[in-house]
Amino acid sequence: MNTISIQQLLIYILLGVAIIVLVLLAAVFAKLLPTLKSLAKTMENVEALSTTARDDLDSVQGIVKNVSRSVSDVTGVIANNRSSLKAATNLVNAAAGLAKLTRGKDKK
Repeated sequence: MNTISIQQLLIYILLGVAIIVLVLLAAVFAKLLPTLKSLAKTMENVEALSTTARDDLDSVQGIVKNVSRSVSDVTGVIANNRSSLKAATNLVNAAAGLAKLTRGKDKK
């Protein structure tokens, strides 16, 4: 007659539990597989979108730099030609004043 010691019984129980856990893990992974495939496709789409966004951001940064340079160039021209602008403004104001004077004389 074969007798089983308590130690052997515990080993058999642990082996049985290990087999059950492996089967359950296999079932869980089988259910997760479609989700993981979907996640992989989503990550590919996100990568494409981030690449496009990065390229667009680089383009926008280039445009902003060009506009900044243009504004600074115009500011420099205006600063250098401030006296010319003042003279032109004074001429325009003088012409407007003369126009007012001539209108006032026409009405009288």
